[in-house]
Amino acid sequence: MSKQNAFHKDSGNAIVIVLVVLVVAAVGGLAYLSGQMLNKNKGSEQQQMAASAQPASGQAQAAQVNAQAVQPGNPVVAKVDSQEITRGDVFSFIQQLPQETRKQPVQQLFPLAQEQVITARIVEAKSKKVNLDNDPEVKKRLDAAKEQIVRAVFINKEVEKKLTEERVKTTYEQYVKTFPEIDEVKARHILVETEKKAKDIVSQLNDGGAFETLAAEHSTDPTGKNGGELGFFAKNDNLVPEFVEAAFALQPGEYSKTPVKTEFGFHVIKIDEARKRPPADFETAKPFLESELRRVVLNEVIQEWREQAEIERFDINGAAIEPAAGGDAPAEAAQ
Repeated sequence: MSKQNAFHKDSGNAIVIVLVVLVVAAVGGLAYLSGQMLNKNKGSEQQQMAASAQPASGQAQAAQVNAQAVQPGNPVVAKVDSQEITRGDVFSFIQQLPQETRKQPVQQLFPLAQEQVITARIVEAKSKKVNLDNDPEVKKRLDAAKEQIVRAVFINKEVEKKLTEERVKTTYEQYVKTFPEIDEVKARHILVETEKKAKDIVSQLNDGGAFETLAAEHSTDPTGKNGGELGFFAKNDNLVPEFVEAAFALQPGEYSKTPVKTEFGFHVIKIDEARKRPPADFETAKPFLESELRRVVLNEVIQEWREQAEIERFDINGAAIEPAAGGDAPAEAAQ
């Protein structure tokens, strides 16, 4: 099951209703190849893009901060006219950034976020010196914001009324019924730097050596301490092609007699199990199903209200809209 965000907008008669549905990330049963072996390294390009977006002071800190480990606590990381800004303040700002941006390492985001929080504090201090509580523009914007909040809360409550457990379970049953058949294997591997070392490990396996023990002793991959276990994966899981091809050529209980070369080194692979990927259980799938259903229910609620409303339409100049020759008047169903 893929992760989804339900974000729906409906606008009409100058009213915009925005419903943002929070998607809870569930823990799936699918395990991917660990460390660098799993995905092509795109970090350097992303870091260059992030660096170019940082202010000068942020760039000056980037190299130093990226090399630092985040220590426990909530230290002061800046001061504006003696007013302290803590690391927690900066992290709170980072949490408000778009999800894709938040995927970047926090050390990489920190300098830019720090500068933004500093700027915000400066503007805040300046604005507090001017009393604008009774300013007409301020009141107008506050009223508009209140209307938007009331609408959002109202429609969210209406959607929740229709989002029943029974409907979620029915959707889950349909998901299970239509779940595609996907072949998976559960694999282990031992990663070493040279082909000679890999061949030596194969020889030890041929002599009865335990794969898990050899992985713990020789593998340079972090999975070595767990016997090289990688968990289940499928052919289309965006893994290193050479590794996947070799893994799916093996039967359960077999290991690769010839080392498998990838950009990360030489692998000895063992297959523990093969299966069809199972659908997620109900509790795991539920947050995703609810997210999708909220979008569906929202559409249903809006359509129901539109059908109950008496709607008249005019052209761009406010004149009555004449039906096309031989046609009927515009039907409400065609909205």
